[in-house]
Amino acid sequence: MTKKTPEKTPNEQEVNDVNDEQDQTSVLPIDPGDYFDQNDNFDFDESIVIDSVAMMSLEINSANDGHTIGESGRYFVHEGSLCQIYRLDDPEKRYGGETGSVAMKVINDQFPDEKDISRLENEYNVLRYLANRDAAGGALNQTLRNGAAAIYLDWLDGNTLKEWIRSFHSVRASSWTMNSDNDGRKKILSVVKNTTWSLLDIHDAGVVHNNIRADHIIIKTDEKCSIKFISFGSASFLPRSDKNSNTDKRKDLISLGFIFYEIISGKSSLHTDHRQPLFLTSDYSSGSEEVSSVEEGQHDATQLYVSHIEVLSDLASRIPISFMKMIMALIESKMTARRYQSVNEVYQDLDHPNTFLNNSEIRPYIGKIKFPHDKLFGRNDHLSSIMNVCQRMNSARPSEMILVSGHSGTGKSTLVNHVGKILVKMGVNFTSGKFDQLQQAKPLSTIIDAFDGYFSEVMQSGQDVINKTKTSLLKALGSGVGVLTRIIPRLCAVMGISATDPVQIGFNDAQNRLKYLFESMISAIATPSQPLVLFLDDLQWADISSLQLIKSTLTNSENKCFPCIGSYRENEISNDHPFAEFLSDIITRKIPITKIELGNIDRINVNALITDVICMPELETKPLTDIVYRKTGGNILFVIQFLQSLHSEGLLLFSLDSECWKWDSAEIETKTIPNDVIRLLVGKITTLPLHVQYILKLLSCIGSVCAESTLRLLINDIDHCTKESKTTSDKESDIFPSLKVAIDEGLVNKEGSSYHFTHDQVQSVAYSLIPRDERDLLHLQIGSIILKNMPNHERGNIFFVAMNQLNRGKSVMDDDMKEWVAELNLKAGREAISLSAFRNSASFFEAGISLLGSSCWDKNYKLSLQLHNFYAEVEFCNGHFDEVNRVTKIIIEQAKSFSDKTRAYLTFIKTLGAQRNLNNAAEVALAALDNLGEPIQHSNMGNLLRTVHVFAKMKDSQFLALKEMDDDMKRAAMKLLFVLAQFGFQIKSNHFPFALNRMLELTLIYGVCEESCAALAIISFVTCGIHGDWNGSSRTGEIALLLLERLQANEYACI
Repeated sequence: MTKKTPEKTPNEQEVNDVNDEQDQTSVLPIDPGDYFDQNDNFDFDESIVIDSVAMMSLEINSANDGHTIGESGRYFVHEGSLCQIYRLDDPEKRYGGETGSVAMKVINDQFPDEKDISRLENEYNVLRYLANRDAAGGALNQTLRNGAAAIYLDWLDGNTLKEWIRSFHSVRASSWTMNSDNDGRKKILSVVKNTTWSLLDIHDAGVVHNNIRADHIIIKTDEKCSIKFISFGSASFLPRSDKNSNTDKRKDLISLGFIFYEIISGKSSLHTDHRQPLFLTSDYSSGSEEVSSVEEGQHDATQLYVSHIEVLSDLASRIPISFMKMIMALIESKMTARRYQSVNEVYQDLDHPNTFLNNSEIRPYIGKIKFPHDKLFGRNDHLSSIMNVCQRMNSARPSEMILVSGHSGTGKSTLVNHVGKILVKMGVNFTSGKFDQLQQAKPLSTIIDAFDGYFSEVMQSGQDVINKTKTSLLKALGSGVGVLTRIIPRLCAVMGISATDPVQIGFNDAQNRLKYLFESMISAIATPSQPLVLFLDDLQWADISSLQLIKSTLTNSENKCFPCIGSYRENEISNDHPFAEFLSDIITRKIPITKIELGNIDRINVNALITDVICMPELETKPLTDIVYRKTGGNILFVIQFLQSLHSEGLLLFSLDSECWKWDSAEIETKTIPNDVIRLLVGKITTLPLHVQYILKLLSCIGSVCAESTLRLLINDIDHCTKESKTTSDKESDIFPSLKVAIDEGLVNKEGSSYHFTHDQVQSVAYSLIPRDERDLLHLQIGSIILKNMPNHERGNIFFVAMNQLNRGKSVMDDDMKEWVAELNLKAGREAISLSAFRNSASFFEAGISLLGSSCWDKNYKLSLQLHNFYAEVEFCNGHFDEVNRVTKIIIEQAKSFSDKTRAYLTFIKTLGAQRNLNNAAEVALAALDNLGEPIQHSNMGNLLRTVHVFAKMKDSQFLALKEMDDDMKRAAMKLLFVLAQFGFQIKSNHFPFALNRMLELTLIYGVCEESCAALAIISFVTCGIHGDWNGSSRTGEIALLLLERLQANEYACI
């Protein structure tokens, strides 16, 4: 280090004297106008803009590395809000520089304010004073350029430290540590030591930088890694009378600590939107506490350093504890009492690496709050009750239900998942699914997730287990296994087949088929030797389709060894809640139920939890426990979040000196802390960096769980719409640091490749913090992105997720978008019908109708007709007859032709029949037939037999060769006649033979259709049961089956 230390600290006059002396020998030999035309009009290339308005240095190997301005040798480097920077080639060193190039830094504004001019002049004066120092480049001249103030500086070859850090970490794993990478360790120590040496050089000259950042440091990318500082606009001289005082140097020391943090972690130490205070000592309150913004000269108090907890978290797993203590001392963390008084002290420590760093262990978990995931507190009795039921399941007993209830935050999920871990160790299969408040429109989503998880475990258990499972399923399900592969994706892998679309049958028949196949699947995989426990979490948000499927399985006496555990918030279940109806049904059917109610834990168990978390004796933690218990009432979620909050706010602090946790009870007592967990979470989330808040809000819109791949996709494609996101970087590279902050704060967990909220209350709070208009836009964008990137083979599963998101964005759609989404709802509803999820399909059809609005029949007639018809039909299956009557009435009023009304009439007639209004149903059917040109005629059994006689004379091949009916009116009449035959038979009227006779006549005249199969089947019954014609009956039945196969009329297969 070259030193030219003055005998006394310079004052302003001395600095001016030095400048005057140097100006006599350093005047520019040519006028700047020789290089810059007064009329130059620059068109700057955005691709070469770099990160700081300060003078930046780049390795320039060719003329293409910069942007040429006018003649060769002139390059634009950067434009910021304060200054522009240019590089001038100067091979003959006419400017007085030493590198063959000169940097010109010019103020943008031709009429700058005094502060801007003062900063530029200050930089020039300081650099002139530091001319003989190795730690900084030289200042050559100051002048006016086009009327704007400018300074000329030595061009420094190299990269910014920020760029070096990015390059260093880009080739290393995120889990990089100093002890595992000897070459990396040497580079890190060299850069750290050289940075400290250069800062010491500056301080020895009596200058304080005041704006130290990674992009204000130039590193020579050679073996020596020499360091120079730039951007001295904020620099100041140490007072003559206070040369040895460390007060003015402290900001540089703190900044140096954060530079070390950035070098080691690869992360920025500045969070633009961080709202937490700087963690300086309480007596550090000078104006220099303010941190400079990205643009030099513009100060923004909201741009603050990351918290000391985040620093510790990032460093503990990477560097030896001795090095970590140095950095924490530099940034003046309360976690250590040590304080560096000068840069020289730092350098002395770094200059003895053998004693300072060698043989020093890395302790990755030091200073971190880790809540135990394998322990329960105050739940032993509840655990025993659940285990007693589960241990009975290998005795081939009928299925049982275990219901765990309690308020939010009492630990219901934790208790049952703990049971699951025990059962898995015992060789019992355990699978679980969680109902999500935002995913209720996705049919059977929780059950699908649970059994996808089960079959994933099967696939990982070896070929013997796979073969055994496959054999059992084929034996129980036969060809019906294809129906379940359509619903449970991972079942395809076990069976070794692709998902297939099931044979289309009637709505009610499809629902019964699904129940039967699901029950058969359970009986095949839940056996005395291999029981299966299903856990369904948050039943207060369960969809009706899932509840009905579980109910049918539990009430099937053939299903054994299949206990089902459910958790729910009892205070959120009203008498008319779907789960209340479900519970009433299984009680009525005498299914054994074990009820477990969870409340808050007592003071003793709160103390046990705290003792476990901070690893201290119970007697020592009792004072902290008393405060925590009084504030939280023993609600486990509240206790955990309260401790996290104390830790985040520095009220519960790990001491690196004593290596144990410390707290100030009096300070905690005086702290205003919300008296419920919701307010606590609101306060906690809103004090996080805005980019972390944005990620949490985005996750909350997706649901309780989100795959990493989905999150990457959304971050890359989404048009950031929230106010927070507009002020921060949301690129993919920012996702995982933000998520790590959320994980460290106890708000999010990562399991495998998925992220999930630690509790649904966290999700709920994050979601509530999004303004409604921004929330709807975010949902719309998420849905659009998922839909655009949806794999074809996962359409059924992911499609519903996308539609749920799109429908939540209704308020921000334009008319064209609404029409498009309405069409998608039609597809989604039909897709849900194929899963027999009629409640969910109804919600899609209803959403589509709502999107089209009141003028839908005028603007979107065909789409409106389809949506209304499907909606009426699935509501009929759901038993919502009043809604069916309302919707069919609308269709009948709005349809343009009677043929467009027949489907609604048919649904309405079926509704009357289901309500036992058989005579009314028959009368409506007759009226509808009359409008179709099929007026009622006097008919009796004799007319029917005469028509049957005509049919009997035909050869089988002749009948089966009849064309398919292509008259839509006659097809509609066939459907109404079939319904009339059913009701006529029940009320024993002549409508029965009339309907059958006319169905057969229409078939013989106009051709065959699906209802022809039904007519032949009933006629077979009539000719046998009433007239004893066994041969004729048998022949008619066989022809009906052949026609059924030809037409694939599976809707009538069960007649």
